[in-house]
Amino acid sequence: MTDQLTFQYEAAGRDGRMVKGMIGAADEAVAMRRLAADGLTVVRIRPAAAPKAEGRERGLKTAERVLVLRQMALMLEAGVSLLEALDTVAQGMQARKGRRQFQAAIAALRRGESLGDALEEHAPGFPDYVYAMARVGEASGRIAEVLKEAAEQMAYEDRLQRDFANAMTYPAFLCFAGVAAVGFIFTQVVPRFGAMIGDDRENIPAMSRWVLQAGEFANANLGVVAVTAALVIAAIVLIVKNAAFRERAYTVAHGLPVVGPVIQSREIASWARLTAFALNNGVPLLSAAALSRAAVPIGPFRQGLDLLESDLKAGMTLDASLGAHTRLEAMDLSLLRAGQKSGAVGAMFGFMADNYEARLRDRMKRMTSLLEPMAIAAISIVVGFVALSLVLALSSVYEGVV
Repeated sequence: MTDQLTFQYEAAGRDGRMVKGMIGAADEAVAMRRLAADGLTVVRIRPAAAPKAEGRERGLKTAERVLVLRQMALMLEAGVSLLEALDTVAQGMQARKGRRQFQAAIAALRRGESLGDALEEHAPGFPDYVYAMARVGEASGRIAEVLKEAAEQMAYEDRLQRDFANAMTYPAFLCFAGVAAVGFIFTQVVPRFGAMIGDDRENIPAMSRWVLQAGEFANANLGVVAVTAALVIAAIVLIVKNAAFRERAYTVAHGLPVVGPVIQSREIASWARLTAFALNNGVPLLSAAALSRAAVPIGPFRQGLDLLESDLKAGMTLDASLGAHTRLEAMDLSLLRAGQKSGAVGAMFGFMADNYEARLRDRMKRMTSLLEPMAIAAISIVVGFVALSLVLALSSVYEGVV
């Protein structure tokens, strides 16, 4: 499409709603014919200004990804074809890397690939459930509704992450200030106490000797300490980037007292929301289970869901399988059992999603409210230990003099 021109248009859809967008075509007449073929009545069309090139390569930000899904849903609801909608949003992207990814996805669609597969392969960076929901939309024939739901879910999770980041700002500042204070004490204050006490330290407590030796070493080898700290930070970053380590850490976090319930609530809420949406759009239970399972991160809950499909094929009921392989509560299983009997399983999954999303918000508030006193307590313990060591050292020296 490098030899095509880009036109910005405003048109009325079949339902009378106004639609704005961009389209690539050889000339204005071709662009108008293509829009008319999509059921749009052109009100205004003009050549679009060439998008400004970004100063650096970058992918789409979360807010841009949400906007892309919403724009696609709006155009599909207005009767624009899927390829035309993708082409329009791709040409309007300012992020060059993101634009190339969507152009590759468009090419994959033209080759006959499904929307979910094309996006997952060529436009990475979306949450896993977006690709799964795209497949739900294709299976049910309601892609516009699915993309809108996916956009709302992404926006909701982005708000949760921003709220969590805002709540973490003050505890993080406390930790940084505490580390800086401890570093100053060890490199500046402790060595002066060491000079006052002198070399005769046989009568001072062991903890005092350790603190004095550590402070004097840090003061005499500031460069070595700084390089060591930088290497430790770099090693931690490399370890955290390792996929196997993250998977193991995620599994361990599942069992922690405060963090575990937050992770579990988020997993169950996302899984239940996607399952409800699939079932409410006519996707069979077995297919809905496979689609929603793909949106769950690897961990204990995902391992339990891996066994659900084989159990369903073997004739086991939904609630019995989930009760055997997951930690869903008895009330959740009762709801699903009632939903199976009444034929309203989708509604029950939707209720579960609402319930666990409310729990997630409450548990996140509880977790962040504990971080501040924990940070203060940790800093107080370290500073108190150093102060006590110095006081005991001075007391021992004074007693020796007396």
